[in-house]
Parts: sequence; structure tokens; C-alpha cells
Amino acid sequence: MKFPLFVALRYLFSRRKQTFISLISAVSVLGITIGVASLVVALALISGFHSEIQGKVLEATSAIMASLPEGGIRDWKSVCRRMGELPFVKRAYPQAIYQALAKGPLSTQAVMLRGISLTSPPPWAQGYKGEGLLLGMRLMESLGVFPGETLEVYLPKLELTPFGARPRARRVKVEGGFSSGLYVLDNTAAAFPLDKAREMLGEELPVNYINIDVNDIYRASEYAHLLQEKFPDFTFTPWSEINRTLFESLKLEKKVIFMVIALIVVVAALNIVASLILMVMEKVKDIGILMSMGATRKDISMVFMLQGLLVGFLGVVIGEALGVIFSFLANRFSLIRIPPDIYQLDHVPFQVKPLEAIGVGVFALFISFLSTVYPARKASSIDPSEAIRYE
Repeated sequence: MKFPLFVALRYLFSRRKQTFISLISAVSVLGITIGVASLVVALALISGFHSEIQGKVLEATSAIMASLPEGGIRDWKSVCRRMGELPFVKRAYPQAIYQALAKGPLSTQAVMLRGISLTSPPPWAQGYKGEGLLLGMRLMESLGVFPGETLEVYLPKLELTPFGARPRARRVKVEGGFSSGLYVLDNTAAAFPLDKAREMLGEELPVNYINIDVNDIYRASEYAHLLQEKFPDFTFTPWSEINRTLFESLKLEKKVIFMVIALIVVVAALNIVASLILMVMEKVKDIGILMSMGATRKDISMVFMLQGLLVGFLGVVIGEALGVIFSFLANRFSLIRIPPDIYQLDHVPFQVKPLEAIGVGVFALFISFLSTVYPARKASSIDPSEAIRYE
């Protein structure tokens, strides 16, 4: 063991006459621990929330949505086939989205009619047979309907009757419900098969969107540009643009939370400065004796730097462990419940990303290192002859 590390360990863990200095060192370790644990938990919360929302959004829509400026896509089968031949496209499938009004026993509510292809349904419509409408579970509850019952649907088109113009209405059977986990979709969506639109709704609702799944969702913007070159008549919108406001707000929250909680680590670092300065004042004679025995000013400086880094290291290790354990338990047992109508989820998810946890540890160690610079320089500048003059 090298000399500076040996002396730093002795100073840190040996009993001192000045109990107050030991107390400040303990408070410094506790402060670093709390700061690091808080940062790990906060970043895990934002990362888990971001990943969960992203997954649910992609299940509800797709990585890229294609549309035409004039609306309907007549040759959608040919377009889907040609898009599906591109190497980065996993599949391309049609969808028709229209607003309507649904009237049930309990309430009348605005719904989004979603026409889907039964041969390539979205993830939330797997197992759908197309024998009636497929409603979101929350929509079914608010309307007060059950599978097998009928629902009155008003389309956004008028028809002439002897009593004047009125919205076109159809009574449609409800086949069942689905739960995607995304509140907006579960509370508004009513799916129907594209090839049975006229039979169910009395109207041929054309395909107005093509959903495209790609092999790497994080390159969706790049793929959208490639698709734009191949199909110049279409407009391609990646998932990050469709929900840009949501994801940008999550990124901003992550930065703000990191900066605010990082102040805990900075305050703990100030305690390290205080404890080291008091340590230097207590060990003036020891420093003078060590320098008279051959220790260099660099050695003395390293002793106090290592002592501060050891305090930071202890805080980082304990804080990282506490943060990871709490995040795991909170995610495993859904400890923090939230209103789903606001946050789209019924509990707070936690996801600890290794790189983020390592980054928090490196940040805390860096702040601890900076806090040792002044006390270490102060210790190395002591004149040994003055320190041991009266010994």
C-alpha cells in the first residue's frame, strides 16, 4: 500500500480526539449517499416512465405514419406491398381513422373509429374476428355496454329525411373490448374491419393512413426521410414527431430533476471541504513531522485528496446500492400509484439504466475530488519548521 493511501485510511478510520470532525465526515458520507440515491431513483423514474409511454404509444400507433394530403389512399394494398419490400420495414398495414359519436345506455361519447385490416391488425387488436365493434375497455365502461349488445353510432355525415337533415346513425354490435394500457386509446377507440365498413356503418370509409413498423425505432426519423425519397407523394411522420411535445417535456423534466437533486451532492461536497480543513488544522504537527521525515508536499496533498475521495467513494457505493434496490422494489410491487387519466399509467415505473447510474457515480466522485483541492493545497503549503517548532 502506498504511503499517501495508508495515511489517508488511518486519518479517516482511526479514533480522533476531535469528535466533531468525525461527525462532519459522517455527515458528508450521508449527504453523498442521499444525493446519489436520489439521483439514481429520479433518473430511473423518468427513464421508466419514458420507456413505458414510448412502448404504449408505439403499440397504439406505429413507428412511422404515412398519409396523403388529399386524405384517402385508394391503392393502399399496392403501397403497403411496396413499402414492405424495403429492407428496414418490418411491415406496413392500413388504417382508417375517423371521428364519430357513440350512444350507450349510460352516456353519449365522442369516439375515434379505427378501421383495421384483419390480416395485419395492430398489437392491441390481436384476436379480433371482425364480427362487430372492438371497444377500449374504459370506453365500454363509460358507455355502459357489454360484448354482444348493440351500440348506436353517429357518423360525421348528414342524411336527408322527411324531417330534415340529421347525422347518419347505425346500430352496431359490440364484439368485445381491448386494453392497450394507453389511457387515450382505451377511452376513445372503437375498431372495425376495413372490409366490413359498409356492412357495419353504412359508409365506405377509405384508408387514410398507412402504419409502418421498422426494425429500429430509434432510426425512425432517418427511415422517414428514406421513405419520402421513395414515395414523394406521401407525408411520413415518425413516432417522435407525432408525440414530440410529450417526449420533449419528459427530456426537459429529466434535466431539471438532475440539476435540482445534484445540489444535494454539492452541499455534501461542502461538508467534505469543511471536514478536510478542520482535519488539516488538527494535523498540522503530524504534517510537519511527516515532511521532516522525507514526505514531499505532493505526498501531503495526496493524503487529503485521497481522504476526500474515500468519503465520496463510500457515499457513492452506498447511494448507488440504495437507489438500485429502492427502484427495483418500487417497480416490482408498484409502490407509487398515479391517476391514469392524467399520466396514462396507473403506477410509476422505474428503470435503472447502467450508463445513467455510472454517470451519477462519476459525477459525485468528480464533485468530491473538486472539494479536496483547496484543503489539500492548504496542507501542502504548511511550513514544517513552523509546525514542529515547539515540539
